[in-house]
Amino acid sequence: MAIRLSGMTSGLDTDSIVKAMVSSYTTKKEKYQKAQTKLEWTQDAWKSLNTKVYSLYSNISNLRFSTAYNLKKTSVSDTTKATVKAGSGAPSGTQSLKIKQMAKAGYMTGAEIKADSEKTTLAQLGYTGGDAKLEVKMGDETKSITLSASSTMNDVVKELRNAGLDANYDSSYKRFYISSKKTGVANDFTITGSNIDGASALYSLGIAYGGEKTTAGTYSSNPYDEYAALHGTSDDDTKAKIEEAVTSYNNLTTNAAKMNAQSKNLMNAVNYGYSYATLQGIYEKLDANNAGDSDKLKLLEKLGSSRDGALISKNGDSYDTYTKTTLTDTNGNTLYKYIDSDNNSHYIAAVADKDKDTTSYYDVTESTRTAYTDADGKELEAVPTVVDDTTLKVGDKTYKKDETDGKYYLQKEDGTADKTDSITVSQKTEYTIAADAVNKTGIESASVAYDTIIKSMDEKTKSSYDEALASVQAFENSKDEVLGSDDKYSVASLTKAIQNAYAGNGKEAVEQLLAGNGNETDGFVNKANALEEAAEANTKKAADSNIVKELASKQKDSSEYTQALNDLLDRVNTAYTLQNKALFNSQVKKVAGQDSEIELNGVKYTGDSNSYSINGLTIEALAETGDSAISITTSTDTQGVYDKVKDFLTEYNNIINEMTKLYNADSAGSYEPLTDDEKDQMSDKEIEKWETKIKDSLLRRDSTLGSVMTAMQTAMMSSVEIGGKKYSLSSFGISTLGFLNAAENEQNAYHIDGDEDDANTSGKTDKLMAAINDDPDTVMQFMQQLSTNLYSAIGDKMKSTDLSSAFTIYNDKQMKTEYTNYTKTIKEWEKKISDREDYYYNKFTQMESAMTKLNSTQSSISSYFS
Repeated sequence: MAIRLSGMTSGLDTDSIVKAMVSSYTTKKEKYQKAQTKLEWTQDAWKSLNTKVYSLYSNISNLRFSTAYNLKKTSVSDTTKATVKAGSGAPSGTQSLKIKQMAKAGYMTGAEIKADSEKTTLAQLGYTGGDAKLEVKMGDETKSITLSASSTMNDVVKELRNAGLDANYDSSYKRFYISSKKTGVANDFTITGSNIDGASALYSLGIAYGGEKTTAGTYSSNPYDEYAALHGTSDDDTKAKIEEAVTSYNNLTTNAAKMNAQSKNLMNAVNYGYSYATLQGIYEKLDANNAGDSDKLKLLEKLGSSRDGALISKNGDSYDTYTKTTLTDTNGNTLYKYIDSDNNSHYIAAVADKDKDTTSYYDVTESTRTAYTDADGKELEAVPTVVDDTTLKVGDKTYKKDETDGKYYLQKEDGTADKTDSITVSQKTEYTIAADAVNKTGIESASVAYDTIIKSMDEKTKSSYDEALASVQAFENSKDEVLGSDDKYSVASLTKAIQNAYAGNGKEAVEQLLAGNGNETDGFVNKANALEEAAEANTKKAADSNIVKELASKQKDSSEYTQALNDLLDRVNTAYTLQNKALFNSQVKKVAGQDSEIELNGVKYTGDSNSYSINGLTIEALAETGDSAISITTSTDTQGVYDKVKDFLTEYNNIINEMTKLYNADSAGSYEPLTDDEKDQMSDKEIEKWETKIKDSLLRRDSTLGSVMTAMQTAMMSSVEIGGKKYSLSSFGISTLGFLNAAENEQNAYHIDGDEDDANTSGKTDKLMAAINDDPDTVMQFMQQLSTNLYSAIGDKMKSTDLSSAFTIYNDKQMKTEYTNYTKTIKEWEKKISDREDYYYNKFTQMESAMTKLNSTQSSISSYFS
């Protein structure tokens, strides 16, 4: 940069002069700056609008499905006994509920002890032992606690809480109050001593519980009896008893798992059987209209999602399936592959005739040739001459093979290899349309063929087909993880039994198999229930020997098993000792954890809490009803459906009104973004007003915005056919107010007749609510299809292109590029301005230097004459 002297000799305002001289450059830079600022504001406007459109797009996604409108409301005849909420799957009607038993948490009230405060120690209570080891057992989980003579009541409370219990010591009543945190039998607890000192400490604390004291002076529920029962005459005898219990436990759990799996398969097979019979009936009906359609449909079903991109071709009585590949023939046509029964591959080429909008298919031949590729991966136009196994010649160039990577490298004059110039030799497979190939006929798109057959069904048959197919495929594709395939109740065995029954005597034979051949106990449901009950009995028996569960989970003969066995041996020996030596507090009271029990429509349900979720109902039991029943009444929540439609329209209206306002905005005329110098001449309020004028007009008459608006409006105005009758929003009293009656920029918004919150239409008849009450299914089907149409319309506008990103309705990529280009251009003009300023300042500097020298010379001459 030149030295900038500002008129020191000449007295000129150099800065102002230079600024004026480069003003044309500055004006051009400011033009691009203003354009970039305007583009940035436009990006911000689009981002804000796009966020709202995407929010609408996301929200209406769920409205495409019936579950969005299957809203239910429910009432209970006695709300002091239960509260009930209904989900979308809850059946309408009245149901009977009995609450036979409430779930309870295990609760212990300790005996009165002599601890005057929370700081009283075990020693002060008379405990003289060493380390007192305790075990807190809750369900399958056991935690250990160690106390000492110096442990305070606070320490005991802390340890019990750490073990997962709720515990408090009340110094006023001198008792411990302990409970499990959750209700139910599985969450109940016991506290026992792991050694003599532990049992002694429990007695000192007043929480040694052994059940109720009998008239004989013993206790009804000695907590050590369970382990002590495994005690033998010696350690070896005790180990034998333990391992015998492990074997029994494993057999019980294995049998329970097997019977549960069998029961589950039988219940699923019932649904499969009826669905299979239904599906076969549909196949037969198809064949009655067009022989062979059932075979084609079965093939297409097996293809499933792979139908897209697949072709089928009639081959005698069956079909060949051609799958689309990524391969092409030598002319660039896509290849489809078919593998025959001998595992041989066959290919056909799809040749598109764009003028006629048709595609022809030809057999292709497969051949292999040697390909030579240069370092850039391009195949050489001329085939090299093979000199020997390690040398190739291309013109006057010689290439030698490098054994380390198999490539041939150019040999330089000094005998070394040029690693930048190489040839790769490979075998290339090519596909060419056979010389005698003729257009193959009878080839169909698998997806089109499937759609054609499905569309030939009436609506009722199609609905039955969809449900039956889903059920059949789910069962046949399910896998047995417990049962072997040869088990009579495995998926494979039950599938074969049902299919054989249908082959023998059709639907009637299947129904007899499922319901029982004149004997109810033979039916699948009854067999399933019997197996479930047997499994439950086995599980209960296993629970009786639950103390060996951890040992049973170890691999026998492993070090872990040996260690667990020795640990259990110690516990059994300790329990045997404590069985008779442990003291129990007669005043301690224990309420056992209890499961809840209800009857819904005569069916019993149990659980460890008072909450149930059954067939779409969420039931919270509050109090027992005894043998009396309360009623639960469930019906369609018409107000909820109405609000769902209203909320959807409100969101749509907010967005379409904003779009309309942006599209119809007033022109900003010659308004342009302000430069810093221009802003210095204006107040903050004037600047804000100026910029708002421009920002409000940025999307005025924007073609992209207009296109999105049109797509959305077209979707909302579309009609939907339901049961042979066409419906539109106006069919349900929903319409716009029109240009004459609507407020400015709200002519595209929809209003519901009779909407009490809408001053424009509140006085009209509420056709929407009437339609929901009279025929909710039609309203729901209409809203599903309308939502689907709008979802698709917006989705099409949000697809990714070269100019825009996915889920974006405007050309964000293009704008980003333009913004970057503006930044680059502005920098270029800034450099031009800087260079020009340097040029002029350099000139003025030279002038100032010359004038300084002239003045000096004049002074010198003047001195000669003085």
